[in-house]
Amino acid sequence: MLAKFDAVNIICNCIKKIEKKYIILNLVVMIVLIIGVIIIFNNYEWYDTTIVKIKRVESSLSNVQSGTEEKYYDQEISGIIMNGDFKGQSASLKNEYSLSGVLDDKYKPGDEVFIKINANDNGISGSILNLKRDKYMAIVLALFIFLLFVVTNKKGFFIFISLFVNICVLWYALALNHKGYNILIISICLVLFFTFFSLIFISGLKKKTFVAILSTLISLFITMIIFKIFMIYTQGVDYTYMEYNTGQNSLSGLFLSQILIGGMGAIMDVAITEASAINELVNINKEISIKTLIKSGYEVGYDIMGTMINILLFTYICGIIPLIILKMKNNIKISTIVTQIPMEIYGFMIGSIGVLLAIPISLFTSIVIFKKLRRLI
Repeated sequence: MLAKFDAVNIICNCIKKIEKKYIILNLVVMIVLIIGVIIIFNNYEWYDTTIVKIKRVESSLSNVQSGTEEKYYDQEISGIIMNGDFKGQSASLKNEYSLSGVLDDKYKPGDEVFIKINANDNGISGSILNLKRDKYMAIVLALFIFLLFVVTNKKGFFIFISLFVNICVLWYALALNHKGYNILIISICLVLFFTFFSLIFISGLKKKTFVAILSTLISLFITMIIFKIFMIYTQGVDYTYMEYNTGQNSLSGLFLSQILIGGMGAIMDVAITEASAINELVNINKEISIKTLIKSGYEVGYDIMGTMINILLFTYICGIIPLIILKMKNNIKISTIVTQIPMEIYGFMIGSIGVLLAIPISLFTSIVIFKKLRRLI
């Protein structure tokens, strides 16, 4: 009885130590993030462009565009210059914005804006270039990082490092494309790097990690082959609907790159989920039959399939929601709008094919490695 009591006390003390360690970690992260946000809120001297903090705004209706419900407003703005040679002085600005806000911004007291300054005998005025948004991004980023550590504890550090490295590599890849390197070759290298680095760094050097990597690459390869066959035996994709086609020599390469990187995340998620599930089942019961593994694997696949396909749908469609709404406001039928956004529809369908292929591919790859080749690996 005393031995059981001592064991309970030891367990409770261990839990308290673990909780204390994680509380300290979260407090340290929170303090660092708060300091970082405060610095971003006062980083005016980091910029060469003049920044004005808006103190007063007066808005008035300017005109109503004929044939639409669009209204335009004029704003008389006054504020304080926060950096540069005129720091601390008042500035007068003007702004025109539309009710929809598609191509312009409505400003309010407390906003900070970049301006092109114009100093004369009548005072300091200028034209507004853009809204200073870095402080809002800092708040969202700090909240994301804090929740990452709260939810995942120590693992949050590795996830954050993985994200940071992936963003830096993507930035470098875009710079290479700007220098003239082929976008499709760059994207293939990115897919290989993201797949290997993200899965190994987060999941570790484990058998299931390499199964997930192999399944992801096979699924992407087969998906691209299917798409290429479609391109060869049909009229292909009408690239005139690509809003970003100016200056690109290979539009098919650009579109393929978008499909590769866009579908990679969902396929990778399916692959690691299937690999983890099969690995766990084999570890629990080494005598489990292949038929049972297949049935269990497909059940897992069915559960995540719908979610992953919906994620792809929302990912491809969300970016063009403002354009759809604007066209609908101009009395364009939804059926016509759908025919004018084929690039997003193609991307969604090809990505969904990749997710559907990833389920059986990752399932059978996992069974072969974890069950058939278990004694050899």
